[in-house]
This record gives sequence, C-alpha cells and structure tokens, in this order.
Amino acid sequence: MRLNLNRVPGHFLALVILTAAALLAFAAVGCGGEDPTATTAPPANPTTPAATTAPSSGSVPAAGATTAPARVSELSGDISVDGSSTVFPITEAMAEEFGNLTGGDVRITVGVSGTGGGFKKFCAGETHISDASRPIKQSEVDLCAENGIEYIELPVAIDGLSVMVNPANDFVECMTVDELHTLWSPEAEGQVMKWSQVRDGWPDEEVRLYAPGVDSGTFDYFTEVVNGDGGASRGDFLPSEDDNVLVTGISGDRGALGYFGYAYYAENADRLKLLAIDGGSGCITPTEETINNGIYSPLSRPLFIYVSAEGLNQPHVKAFVEFYLDSENRDLISDTGYIPFPDTVYALTLDKFLTGATGAAFGGDARLHGTVEEVLMMSMGQMAMTAPATNLADLSGDISVDGSSTVFPITEAMAEEFGHATDGNVRITVGVSGTGGGFKKFCAGETHISDASRPIKQSEVDLCAENGIEYIELPVAIDGLSVMVNPANDFVECMTVDELHAIWAPEAEGQVMKWSQVRAGWPDEDLRLYAPGVDSGTFDYFTETVNGESQASRGDFLPSEDDNVLVTGISGDRGALGYFGYAYYAENADRLKLVAIDGGSGCITPTDETINNGTYSPLSRPLFIYVTEEALDQPHVKAFVEFFMDAANRNLISDTGYIPFPDTIYGLALNKFTSGTTGAAFGGDARLHGSVEEVLRASQ
Repeated sequence: MRLNLNRVPGHFLALVILTAAALLAFAAVGCGGEDPTATTAPPANPTTPAATTAPSSGSVPAAGATTAPARVSELSGDISVDGSSTVFPITEAMAEEFGNLTGGDVRITVGVSGTGGGFKKFCAGETHISDASRPIKQSEVDLCAENGIEYIELPVAIDGLSVMVNPANDFVECMTVDELHTLWSPEAEGQVMKWSQVRDGWPDEEVRLYAPGVDSGTFDYFTEVVNGDGGASRGDFLPSEDDNVLVTGISGDRGALGYFGYAYYAENADRLKLLAIDGGSGCITPTEETINNGIYSPLSRPLFIYVSAEGLNQPHVKAFVEFYLDSENRDLISDTGYIPFPDTVYALTLDKFLTGATGAAFGGDARLHGTVEEVLMMSMGQMAMTAPATNLADLSGDISVDGSSTVFPITEAMAEEFGHATDGNVRITVGVSGTGGGFKKFCAGETHISDASRPIKQSEVDLCAENGIEYIELPVAIDGLSVMVNPANDFVECMTVDELHAIWAPEAEGQVMKWSQVRAGWPDEDLRLYAPGVDSGTFDYFTETVNGESQASRGDFLPSEDDNVLVTGISGDRGALGYFGYAYYAENADRLKLVAIDGGSGCITPTDETINNGTYSPLSRPLFIYVTEEALDQPHVKAFVEFFMDAANRNLISDTGYIPFPDTIYGLALNKFTSGTTGAAFGGDARLHGSVEEVLRASQ
C-alpha cells in the first residue's frame, strides 16, 4: 500500500512583535518617497514581514493539540510563498503550525509582494504558492503559460473589503458605492479634495485617502467594483502594500478615508471607525455574518492560493496544501479574522487539488460565473470526473458488480444513472451474493467491483493475494444497522446491547425462545428471529458488535440474503425480531416497528441524524465498494467509479435511504482511487484505527 501523509490539527500561535519599521515605512509614504513594497518586517496583528520563515525547530504543539504523526515529522524541504498581504495572515498561521508538526524540517517562507507581485514571482517559477486576494488576470495567465507554469487555483476564505475613517470623524456613518466612486474615480484626482464635495451637508474639510498599492489584489478588487475597471483609480492617495501602515495612517489623520480587508479592521477596531456601505439595498456594516451570507455587497470577496502543479509531486508541498484545506484547521482562518467557507467548498477545493485540475476558473478571460461552489463544481466538471457528459456516450463495455444486499440499492442507482449517461453502451450487472459471496467472486477475478457492508476480512485479503487481485478500498456511505419487531408488539420500545446478546449469542440457540427470558416483565410469548444470511456483511457486523466475534451467532433463525424477504417475515409474524440496514427499514417503515438501542448512553433511535453524528452507537457503520486496480486502465470502469464518488450524485445515496459522508470523505476516497492506492486500510489484520476520515488520510 502506498502511504501519503496523515495531517494533524493544531492551533495558531500568533506573532505579536511590534516593530518600528511600519512607522518608518509610513513616514516614507507620507513624504512621497520610496516604494512601500520595499518595507521590511511590518508590525504585528496581523504580522506581515516581507518574508517570514516557519519555525525551524520542533516546537511543542499548543495545549490540547495532537502530536504530529511520524509520517509528517519525516517530511523535509523548503516551500516558498509570496503574494497578497491580505492572505498573508492565513498562510503564515498555516505555515507556522505545519512547521511545528514537521519538527521544523519543512521550512516555509511567506513573502508579501502584493497579489500582482506574487504572480510575477510565481509565473517565473520562483515560488511554489502564490497568495492572491483576487483571481488571476489574463495577463498573468499568459505569463505563466509562457514560462510553462501550470497551477491549481484554490479558494481558501472569504473577506469583506472594509472602508474606514478616523474615529474622530463624527459625520460619516454610511456611504453609497456611487459616493465611493465620486471619491476614487480617476477623474477625481486633484478635483475631489473636500468631504463637502462628496455629500451635501458634510463639512468643508479636507479628505485624505489611504489604500493598498497598485500591486495589491485588494486595490484591483476595489477599483473594479467601485470604478468598473480593475486598476482604474485616482493616483493622489497614500499607498502601501502593508495594511498595518494604512491602519497607522488612518488612525492618525482626522481627514482620512481608506480601505482594506475586514480582518485587518477587526484586529484594529479600537483605532478605526468602520463604515456601512449601501450597495443598493440599504446600509450594511461588514460583519462575519453579513460577509458570509453575501448581504454585505458588493465588497465581499473570495481569497485564493495558487499552487504549482508540481506540488502534487513534492510530498512536503502536497502535504502543506492538504493541511491548509483540512477541516480540522478551519480555526486558523477564523483566528486571523477571516471567514471560512462552508465545508462543501473546501471538499470541492481539496478534490480539485488532489485530482490536479489546473488552470483558471475564477480568473482570466475564460473565467466561469456563479457562486464559489458553483464555479468549483463547473471547473471540476471540465475534468475527467464529470466532464465526460460529452465523453460518457463514447464509452462502452461491461462492468460486473456483486456483493452486499445492503450496498446493492446504492450501486444499482448509480449503475442505472451511469447507464443512461452512456446511452446504454456501458452495461452494468449488479448481483446480490452477500458481502462474503461477493468477495469470493471478486478475489477469483470474476467481478470488477465488490459491494461490501463491512471491511474485507484477512481470509479474503489472502484469497485476493493468492489470485493476484489488487484492489482499492473505498467507503461510499453510512448505514445504521436497525433492529425491528412486528408492529403488533406493544411492549418492546428499546433494547440494550446486552439484551441483544442474550438473544443472539451462540449459547442462546434452543434455550432463549421466549420474550420473558430476555427481560423480566415481557410476556411469556414465543420469540422468532430473522436475520441476513451468513454470507452477509450485515450478519458479520452485527455478530461482531453484539457477540464480540464475527459469525458467532445462534443458528436457529430464519436467514435470507434478501432484505425484502426479512421485511415480509417480520411484518407477518407477531413474535418476530430481526435486523438489517436502516435504508430497508426506511423504505418499509409502515410495515415494521423500529426499536431504539441502548449502547450505554441511553436509548437512541436510528435516524439520519443519529447515524451520521455517531450517537446511534455501536450499530452505525460505513459501507464500501472494492474496485479492482485494473479498473484504472479500463476507461468505462474508471469513469463509473468516479461517477460514484461525484458530489453531483450524492442525492442517489440519499434517495436510497443511506447517509452520504461529508464531502471531505469523498474527496479523499476519490484521490485514493485516482492515485491507485491499493490494499486494505479498514479491513484485514493490518487495518488502521480511527474515524473514516482519519483512516483515509493515513492510508494515502
């Protein structure tokens, strides 16, 4: 099995060293002197040195942080980042924490040349990653292309571009976008010099303007939104690529007005006065809520990192970007004052990175339009994952699937939709031999895919190895193993795991035959049992969970590999008790009575919510497909598995009554498939332990 890297969350240790360089830089700007981008080590909160390096010694993680796994600490190498001062605090936080986890052997330098300056270096091949507070321009797309630099465009956070005045200003509370245009348009240079020229009633006092420099993505974004053309602005303002210099300027000048990212305002709220902006729907003040929900318009914006495609082939760079997008590290974004995207966006972003989707979707002349999530999905749709709507019809061939009756409805739904998409030229047969029966066929080379309601056993690992069958193990959904009785049963509402064991233990065979033997007070009526057959993964999972050993069960029950047979049996027998997957119960809820289970924390009824959040324990379980490695070389099989993992097809899982994983799981599973990571991580003697996400990360 080829292993990647396990990523571990941590906590950002903010740098709080205030230097005098900012004051010197501001003095230079105020005197119309040197280019402010030449400043070194600007002040803290957020810290924005011209180039900082992640810790070079193995720091101890903050209290409560998990120690880095050996695989992470064994990484080494250098990573060079440059670009936006707005994105800098996020990248710096990520770099510092990742440096700690690698014991300082991965050294990350993070420079602040502005978005435009960062792209100049990036497209010249001088950096691995470019921080950007706006999408890449066509001129930068062309520059990268000229130099053979391929890149992956990744949105990482949301920012609200904020407009501020000096706290002593007692007359400006809200401005319209038209008023901002009046102040900042190119034709206002040397003409609009007084507040009274902006709005009647405002005093005849001088207005002095502060803004990011012309290499800044913030400058580009503001001028495009306010003036209709990125880079179109009056030139008689005090510029700096260092937002801390702007804070110092605005806070010390009664006539000041300026703009920069919301995070820098939040860090300096006691020194500045924030203005509400009227974009046409009334005055809206930027807050985390108004920026995130889009009400603060038109000055909300996504922030990006652009990663060299070569990073996918450099383990330390790849691991850092995965760390950057990891859901466990969202707090590092929030702690720096920016707003994380919803998890679905990061799942798509991680998927885009891991599958190597290069090129500009948000920027350049060929940019797509829509929400961040919509653009990500469309840009992924141009790749091999779902793009092939035009190419799918060109595919042909047969795919053979067999195995679990529990997983069958999901695979059948996927097969039907995929068959339609290929105009019937790909023919998929889906059999139901049970998980064990499916593995017998799969390990004999008779099928391409094996549906499994439990991980592969060591005996099956050995059988596949004997026959030279290499496979990729992919979790596809969550199920809750459900216990049911006949609706006429009016005394059973909840059962403990111990009571289930009393009924189903091997020694109960021929002995525990009455309900009264299970719990005192239950009637002296016959108890009849229904369950999946011994080749079923559901049988294996239930017996291991309830009896402590897979396959350890009494034998005097009515078995079937077909859950519909079990439904018919239980619904027609007043004394019945049985178990199978939650999805089959949900389809037949009017014919069955669901029993709550007490696993030690009280009676919990299986529902979508309790199964997904793990409170329905210990009978929640992942479901799998096992795919022959040869599928990677068979376009129709490979396309079907990618279709199975595609975010656009998650509804097919929900529609069959099962519960999709979070999108991050599917991104990791898809990466495992496309990278050809073979072997068992969830099953067999060498199985890994942890959550589904933790096992997937550790197995790549």
